Amino acid sequence: MKLCNDTITVFNARIDDDKGYDTYEPTIIRGVSWFCEIASNVDSSGLKAANKFTIRIPEDADFSGKAYVTPAAYAGGDPKTAFTLQQGDIIVHGEETGFLRPAQLKEKYGETVTILGVTDNRRSPNAKHWKVVGA
Repeated sequence: MKLCNDTITVFNARIDDDKGYDTYEPTIIRGVSWFCEIASNVDSSGLKAANKFTIRIPEDADFSGKAYVTPAAYAGGDPKTAFTLQQGDIIVHGEETGFLRPAQLKEKYGETVTILGVTDNRRSPNAKHWKVVGA
């Protein structure tokens, strides 16, 4: 895919039974497309606007040695060898190797993306990729 020259870090939430709360496992992905636009809506209280992010991740991107698995497979898998893309997970623009909580990510980066939906476009004849939409 053209214009896939950005780097992101995906933080997958995993329930830690010992700690009793979610931990976030980072995966650095190089060679993606990052696009942000303003989405607006008018309702009875006035005009509302928010950033809408569209991130395209080519099938042949650099996943830092990890493999993509479905969210169900990720829940029981090893986060050191696999990652997933699922609603509620967090993405930041750039490389982050620390195991930070969502509030820490927001403080450090200012702008974080929460995944709202994922489309698997790997069956298309050209430009096989995942399309991630978030806010």
